[in-house]
Amino acid sequence: MFFFLKELISSLLHNKVRTFFAILGILFGVVSLILIVAAIEGSNLQANRVIKKLGPDSVLIVSGAIGKGPKGRLRNLSLKDVREISKLEGIFALTYGIVKPTTVSSLSSSKFSAVFGVGENWLSSWNYKIEQGRGFTLKDFRDLKKVAVIGHDVSDFFWPGENPIGKVILIGKTPFRVIGVYKKKGKTPNGHNLDNRVFIPYRVYDKTVEKTYDKVSIIRFRVLDTSNYSTIVEEVRAILLKNHSPNDFTLITPVVVKKFLSMLSATFALFLGIASTTALIVGGFVLSAIFYVNVYTRQWEIGLRKALGATRKKVVIRILSESLVVAVSSAITGSILGILLIPSILESLNVPVVYPAKAFIIAAIFSVAVCLFAAYFPAKRASEFNPVESLRRKIQ
Repeated sequence: MFFFLKELISSLLHNKVRTFFAILGILFGVVSLILIVAAIEGSNLQANRVIKKLGPDSVLIVSGAIGKGPKGRLRNLSLKDVREISKLEGIFALTYGIVKPTTVSSLSSSKFSAVFGVGENWLSSWNYKIEQGRGFTLKDFRDLKKVAVIGHDVSDFFWPGENPIGKVILIGKTPFRVIGVYKKKGKTPNGHNLDNRVFIPYRVYDKTVEKTYDKVSIIRFRVLDTSNYSTIVEEVRAILLKNHSPNDFTLITPVVVKKFLSMLSATFALFLGIASTTALIVGGFVLSAIFYVNVYTRQWEIGLRKALGATRKKVVIRILSESLVVAVSSAITGSILGILLIPSILESLNVPVVYPAKAFIIAAIFSVAVCLFAAYFPAKRASEFNPVESLRRKIQ
């Protein structure tokens, strides 16, 4: 077996340059296929993560059009929208918020954080679990208390290893008493830190951080019966269009998230699909040309094999075996390159990095299929050589 494999490689090395370009073409196709499958799998994973964080029964409304943001600092929505949406039947956990990235400080240090002015149901609607202390009460909102619920990044920065409950932070020049720390949330799929946040009551935000003029940047609610989800979404859209232009807001639902990310992965898949198909076809043609040249260059050798008893079938198998060496070499090298390229390519697209096993399997199958197809016709031609004429050519 070792001698047979060594002989196959030796035959391929007879035309090193052509063999190199054939492998290169197949290799590029393999890498592209791996990246396609990884991008699609990563996009699906991202969509599932976003939907899980958003909630399959939730509706999120943000300021700004999706093509131009959406951006949390836009304030196109208002409390009037919140009041009208709250009158709809079949919704619960309605809340709203406004955000400003700003400096938060203690007596000895300061850090940049996202400060949110939030409505009453914010923590429960977004599924923030309190780990230390407590969340907001109706009394906090009614009495305009200067209290704050903070994330772990804020707590660990100002009071590492200490209990932050009852401590004071400054937002601008206004002191706020920390009443709670929520459990770690990690990052959003696009990299925003969910633990570097400070929540305070909306009306307190209006009086201490900046004037809101009853504007909000985020509205969120959940649907009691998901069978009515589409109907409620359309009712909300009608309310918003009555008060705003279509570019003033974006309705984000699980369907929208999946559609957007599917478009992203489809665009990437189309681009790489064309590139990989072209590479495989070109590589196949080059490989086929190499084998045609090889079989005519080795006509005497093939004639001798046939004179010694090699059947047509054995000649075909011999040539196809050589193509398998090219296929395996391309698949292995392409898989290694694919593994190395996946992080940089997927991260540049803000897609989670995944290494799907089926990507490598698909790439290997395509590589083998292209190589066998490219080598079949040269192998068939070689099997038809007349032994006498082939041996006479060497003598001449």
